[in-house]
Amino acid sequence: MNILEGFSENDDLVEFICTKCGYSLWVPRFIVRQLEEDNLFDGLDPSVPPQPDCQVCDGSMTPKSYTGIRGVHYEYKK
Repeated sequence: MNILEGFSENDDLVEFICTKCGYSLWVPRFIVRQLEEDNLFDGLDPSVPPQPDCQVCDGSMTPKSYTGIRGVHYEYKK
């Protein structure tokens, strides 16, 4: 089953982009929040955005525009 089944870009999704290959992926906000909570648990600085691994290459993905649970706004600018 596809995790995005039943979701559309108009739903509560966050767009991620790979900083290496440019691959784009829409991720449900509840998953992004879980990634951010993992960062908190791991003791990472609040300036570090949630960064899952890219599914296409060995790069990491970052949110294009996302305001996190601690109020920090992350925005990717190439």
